[in-house]
Amino acid sequence: MRRTAIRCLTTVSVTWLLAIACSTALGQGARQEAQVRDLIAQTYDRPDRKVETAPIAVDGDHALADWIQGEKGGRALLRRTQGQWQIVACGGDGFKDVRTLKDAGIPAATAKRLIARLNEAERSLNPERVKRFGLFGTADDPRLKDHHSPSGH
Repeated sequence: MRRTAIRCLTTVSVTWLLAIACSTALGQGARQEAQVRDLIAQTYDRPDRKVETAPIAVDGDHALADWIQGEKGGRALLRRTQGQWQIVACGGDGFKDVRTLKDAGIPAATAKRLIARLNEAERSLNPERVKRFGLFGTADDPRLKDHHSPSGH
């Protein structure tokens, strides 16, 4: 009887500790995503064209974020330095290539995880929306068809 009580207490304690660890990790992930989203909004939002940023994949001090602003879409590569997120570059489908991310200074293992996380998050989205993320800087990029000076992205 005593052994069963100790076993139950141990199980409850371990479960409680795991729940705290998971909620802390989820909270940190959500906070990092919010910081990335806020940075992109502060950098590129215009009164008549807000940037929609989602999904966002974070791994340590690196992130990939999909974005849409009006007709335009793309991906942002970000790096966190001294606790602050910085936009390294905006691009399209090239950011889903491990070599491209490695060339940007991201370790191969981190690049693979970022791409896998972004691919997983994109699976639940409309395929036409996902296609827009890949257009930045391509011949199909709506920015290139606009004869006015570029603003925003």
